[in-house]
Amino acid sequence: MGYPIPCQHVTGDGTRALYQRIADDIRRQIDSGELGEGARVPSESVIATNWSTTRITARQALEALRVEGLIVRQHGRGSFVRTRPALRTRSSTRYTRSPGETSPFARDAQREGTTPAWTHETDRIRATEDVAARLGIEAGAHVMRTRYRYTADERPIQLSVSWEPFGVVGGTAIEEPEEGDGPRGVVARFDSIGIRIDRVVERIEARAAAEGERRQLDMPDGMWVQRIARTHYAGELAVETADITVPADRYQLEYVIEVK
Repeated sequence: MGYPIPCQHVTGDGTRALYQRIADDIRRQIDSGELGEGARVPSESVIATNWSTTRITARQALEALRVEGLIVRQHGRGSFVRTRPALRTRSSTRYTRSPGETSPFARDAQREGTTPAWTHETDRIRATEDVAARLGIEAGAHVMRTRYRYTADERPIQLSVSWEPFGVVGGTAIEEPEEGDGPRGVVARFDSIGIRIDRVVERIEARAAAEGERRQLDMPDGMWVQRIARTHYAGELAVETADITVPADRYQLEYVIEVK
């Protein structure tokens, strides 16, 4: 199967370098759907031939598209159009109160028609100064830490580390979040021990993915993640805080804010 023929007349700005004009044309093909999600992008040699240029210039064009996050370059296989976000989370439904229901991640995945799964590891540790400040406890106090790796249709989607004050959950049925037959999800879990969460605060930032995150999330070099620092409150009591890490290209965050 051949590749789309480049339309060199599309970008007539002679002040732009040739590699930029090549990148412009491939970008147009991606935007128009000529090159769909997961489609193989023309190789360096094909681009060089079609544009009567060198492979070095073709490589520059592909690198520009990779840096933009439009394509993924796989060693020994070539370049492919990056797939669109696999999951969308909505603030209006993520933190609903539904006793016994599954986790918000599972609801998000099921709504998008994917199969959710996750692994977890829980241990009791002493809170760092940052975690203690977020939970309003003394640094060094015991917390229950749970580390998660989430997938949707077996594709890595999200990493999360949560901390809950041992002084609140210790000795209760929810001491270890994923153990037992009780409800899943922070709101339902705390409801089950008589603590009513009434507020969730999220702070979002974007940054380059760390090496460990790229490995766990199967991300190529140069990609960014969104980090969500989340805290659940029952009145003024912080009962859980978490750092959630999601690939910027696989997760859409949608917020519904009522104007009063």
